Amino acid sequence: MISDKDTLRRDKAALIEALQQAGAQFKGNSCRCPFHPDRTPSGGLYEKDGIWRYKCHVCEASGDIYDIRARLAGSTPTQAIREAVGIPERPRSQSQAFASLGAVRQYLQVKVGDIVGEYTYTTQGGDTVEIVFRCVQNGQKTYRPVHLSDRGYVLSAPPKPWLLYNLPKVTQAETVVVVEGERCADTLTWFGFVATTSPAGAKNAKSADWTPLAGKAVTLWPDNDAEGRRYMADVEQILEGLLPPPRVSVLDPAVLGLGDGGDVANFARQLKDLHKTNAEITGAIAEALKTAKLRSITAEISQRMADITAGRYSCIDWPWASVSNFTRALLPGTVSLLVGNPGASKSFMALQAFVFWHEAGLRVSLYEAEEDKVFHLTRVLAQKSGQADITDPAWVKDNAELVQGVVSQHGRFLDSFGRVLYANAETQPTLAQLAQWVEQQAKTGCRIIGIDPITSAERGGDPWIVDGKFLQAIKRAATDYRCSIILVTHPIKAVSGVDLSQVAGAAAYQRFSQTILWLESHDEKTSKVKTCVGTTELQHDRTLHILKARNGKGMGFKLAFQFDSESLTLDELGVIMKEHKK
Repeated sequence: MISDKDTLRRDKAALIEALQQAGAQFKGNSCRCPFHPDRTPSGGLYEKDGIWRYKCHVCEASGDIYDIRARLAGSTPTQAIREAVGIPERPRSQSQAFASLGAVRQYLQVKVGDIVGEYTYTTQGGDTVEIVFRCVQNGQKTYRPVHLSDRGYVLSAPPKPWLLYNLPKVTQAETVVVVEGERCADTLTWFGFVATTSPAGAKNAKSADWTPLAGKAVTLWPDNDAEGRRYMADVEQILEGLLPPPRVSVLDPAVLGLGDGGDVANFARQLKDLHKTNAEITGAIAEALKTAKLRSITAEISQRMADITAGRYSCIDWPWASVSNFTRALLPGTVSLLVGNPGASKSFMALQAFVFWHEAGLRVSLYEAEEDKVFHLTRVLAQKSGQADITDPAWVKDNAELVQGVVSQHGRFLDSFGRVLYANAETQPTLAQLAQWVEQQAKTGCRIIGIDPITSAERGGDPWIVDGKFLQAIKRAATDYRCSIILVTHPIKAVSGVDLSQVAGAAAYQRFSQTILWLESHDEKTSKVKTCVGTTELQHDRTLHILKARNGKGMGFKLAFQFDSESLTLDELGVIMKEHKK
């Protein structure tokens, strides 16, 4: 028995043991998270105030030893502490009980709100176990579970694990559709499909008993929002552990033209509003289910190969050939970092790249977190015209006629690029707001999305948590909408060298970015450089370090660059073979 509850919190080995028992695989302080399907390590241990804690950057599972034990046991941290220190659990107060369902309905109408839905959960044999009431008051919906016991109808959820909805039909069916919420399940049932869900909302999938789906063909139909995708990810993880495993397919609601949060009930309602018959709606739902993608490694690889062949999955080139060849950074679903000290020209590099992609006809969006739009478009004008002096107000005043000609020549492009460049110099956005902006741009079909610099964002919390949530959100947007995201950032203040540990922000930036480039400015020096026509000695004043590469091919390479002060652009010279002193 442990007498001091904090002793166990300080025991790193105990935390590792608890996670390993759940299936975690450790490498140093990093591990594959046992709480979601994790192909690459997304969880890790860290120490704060002498307490060892766990954090997953993908599913947000976190906490100390008691939080982890509670998660594994389906209990609470308080219960886990009581078990560890030998304190008996306090008796729980009994929930309110009623003699009949009529009495329950009367109580809810008075105390909670209008009842707009009533959903019954039964055993395989049809015996009622739980009724979930959907109530609305002042436009706000709430769900109230009631379960049967020897005391009557008790106003609380039944003991876990909870039954699946529509269980008698689910048990008999070979093919089942999983949706979020009883209303959606009832919609599919009405049109002739067997559907189910778990009680208590999107965050409680793991509280239900999913074993009736073992060995079946299961299609997951998520709501068209982040919460819906997370719910189905939880369900998918549970289904993977069933014996025999079900054959799982996942439908992408975005391809159905549904709005934010749209579900199968909305899909059917849209068709009804178009005066479609029930038979036509049934057919449309059947066609929608056919778009679901089979979840298997072979199927995923085959789909990826098909997407590559059809041009739906391709890598976008940078304006610089070696950066493209040695990183393959801009594949769909990727996040890249561009790091550089103040004055290293990383913002000019970012502008040059986004102008290049925009001119190539790609849909791009660039958020400039410092200065206003005119400031950045003036820099674009300098790059397009090769006239850097146009950024100097004194020079502009003395050369008004020349400047007017330059503006006239490039005005159409400035108008076009200005529509994809966002700037807000008046307020400091939060990371959460920038994550929402990224998702909005991704939804509109933007292929490449940039933020310069991400370090200007307001965090308002522990960087370990806030940065992790931000990276998780934008990574999900990149994956869901097949785009690439580029974050311009800075090194830490007291930088001691060019390496991953010197990048500003929490470790999530290094972990979740597939490519990390560091642009270093220095006095002009001579290096042996391998170019497309051979190896020669060249002078350069910038070095681009490839600290992390999407394909691993160029990791550790250094590329020689020269900054052109006349056009405010960077020219790639080649790969540095061996550096020499000036």
